[in-house]
Amino acid sequence: MTTEQSARPVAAADVNELLGRHFAEQFTEDRMTALRTQFEAEHIVPLRRLCPPELFGAIKDEACVIMDRHGVSHDLVFEITDNTPRSMTTVGQPVIKDEGPLIDAFYFAPEILRLVGDIVGEQVHTCPYEGEHYVISRLGKSGDTHGWHWDDYTYGIILVLEAPHYTEGGFVQAVPNTSWDKKNPDVYGALISSQVRSYALEPGDAYVVKTNTTMHRVHPIRGEGRRTIVNMTLVSTEDLTKSLTHETNDALFGGVRDTRHAG
Repeated sequence: MTTEQSARPVAAADVNELLGRHFAEQFTEDRMTALRTQFEAEHIVPLRRLCPPELFGAIKDEACVIMDRHGVSHDLVFEITDNTPRSMTTVGQPVIKDEGPLIDAFYFAPEILRLVGDIVGEQVHTCPYEGEHYVISRLGKSGDTHGWHWDDYTYGIILVLEAPHYTEGGFVQAVPNTSWDKKNPDVYGALISSQVRSYALEPGDAYVVKTNTTMHRVHPIRGEGRRTIVNMTLVSTEDLTKSLTHETNDALFGGVRDTRHAG
């Protein structure tokens, strides 16, 4: 990037180049080998310092403005995930598409698809269901949590914009090699029969999860902690052949834009 480019605000057209330069410097072959090994063993892996600082600041500002304008608070339980709670504030894909050009560019960046695919060991694609491209969520008060759940598609990459110290909760927990039976979900059975791993993350980090077979949650916030993230869905080639439903996503994030009365 030239001096002139670095002096102006980051634009959507800059995102892929910024990521490519940063990845070339930060994600060495030794680091990539370690990330692949951890993901293969745990089906979740933190990506420390994923976002270059100048891009991170711009995306954080963009996301927080969108959240402050449009965030919708939820305090729900979902029978489809064994009545686990969702106490959180969210913004869905249609609003972000209109007002979040940097988030949109980040999600569609070829460098992101290449990096994630290299880590998980197969080609990944953007999601065929627009409502799961990207969403913003915030845990902003004591007790807020994104309770135990699985996702419909195979992969998620989550960019952490704000995060409390782990002593205030908000860290990620995951149970790999589990399965989601939507007609008979068994969260406690998965917890009893499997090992729970926990991961503390900092702003600017991200993590990749094999979300369809890794039960996961965000530990409840306590005290004054606040956690804001952009959650992005990526899919395997096999996913593209499946007919999947989106119950929890649509309830929390609003699904896709209703175009029935457009025009």
